[in-house]
Amino acid sequence: MKFSAATAALAATVLLAGCGYKLGEIRPTPMRAVRTIAVPTFKNKTFEPRIDVLFADTLVKRMQQDGTYELVGDDRADAVLYCTIDRIERRSLRSVQNNVLATSEFGLRVFVKYEVQDRVTGAILMRGNAEGNTTFFSGNDLQTIERQAFSNAASDLANTLMAEVSEGW
Repeated sequence: MKFSAATAALAATVLLAGCGYKLGEIRPTPMRAVRTIAVPTFKNKTFEPRIDVLFADTLVKRMQQDGTYELVGDDRADAVLYCTIDRIERRSLRSVQNNVLATSEFGLRVFVKYEVQDRVTGAILMRGNAEGNTTFFSGNDLQTIERQAFSNAASDLANTLMAEVSEGW
């Protein structure tokens, strides 16, 4: 018995038709009319300096990779995504083997509140919380190591926030 490529494609289409998948973008209901979006620099309520630009830049790069929304300036956007870095948590995950008071691995969590606002009407389209997580090991220069960990937390936050704004979860 010989199958052609067209027969195989037709069979795959019929079998996968009932699986609930949809080709193309699936935006959350409040964001259906939004095609362009602006991302201003994050507000920073913490005492950690210069992380607001890092987090905004990382989110912009992630949104460019995703392609769900076109990034434009505040004056031309359908909606504006406002984000505020609310708090940072550092915690000890693992202690040094012979000294329980010294930490060898830290956990870093950055909590952000976000709000998507319609630029014309001012209506809030979406609102919520997101967080970025990472871990880092202690070393000779803990401040530099922690600063590098912020970029990993920013990347994790950008993935989480992009999923919420573009897919609704």
